Amino acid sequence: MCKHLLGGCCVEPSDYRPISRMRKLLTRSILISTLLIVLLGCAGSGPSPEQQAREADQQKEAERQQKEFRKSLPPVNNPGQGW
Repeated sequence: MCKHLLGGCCVEPSDYRPISRMRKLLTRSILISTLLIVLLGCAGSGPSPEQQAREADQQKEAERQQKEFRKSLPPVNNPGQGW
């Protein structure tokens, strides 16, 4: 038996399963959402190699400046007494 829809289309009742369509839509939505979350997580994984090299150079420069500053300080008398 053919079920007529608007526009003269003919659909068999066994072919028309709205619950099955909803399940497929829900499954696809969940899969797409999961994929987007994974991709966004990978996109923010960390600084680029260039930025890491820049930060390492800045750290070395800061350590060098500290070492020079300490050398310029006057010597401490009796450093073991702590006052």
